[in-house]
Amino acid sequence: MKSRTAGESLEHDTEQEGARRAVDDDDAGPAGGGGRAPDAAARPVRGRLLRGAACALFAAAAALLLAGRTEAAFLVAGLGASAWFLNVRAGLIRKHDLVKVGGRNWRPRDEVEAEEAAAREEEEEEEDEGAVR
Repeated sequence: MKSRTAGESLEHDTEQEGARRAVDDDDAGPAGGGGRAPDAAARPVRGRLLRGAACALFAAAAALLLAGRTEAAFLVAGLGASAWFLNVRAGLIRKHDLVKVGGRNWRPRDEVEAEEAAAREEEEEEEDEGAVR
């Protein structure tokens, strides 16, 4: 592995940060001009809300447990765990830019868009061949 000088390391880090910002700008939705889904800008807000709900529910569960209401504490803790799970799930979907394909399958957006573009091209070629005949 080649070692870098401090200046080269700084340039490399700056290039990586610029690439990250470009990707973040692409995911910003219509305002960012990235062409992503209209709700792409709302996803981080949903994540914060889910995280806040999970923390509040876990705190309420602790308070209920201290108050001796174990049944209610168990129920509220279960709701908090569900909110936390949904937050993690949404974060993974956002991080890996996944789209739902079919009932239970998730795939990267780039792969799905490439396959759709190839299918459209094939359909256009078939239509062109049909028109020539």
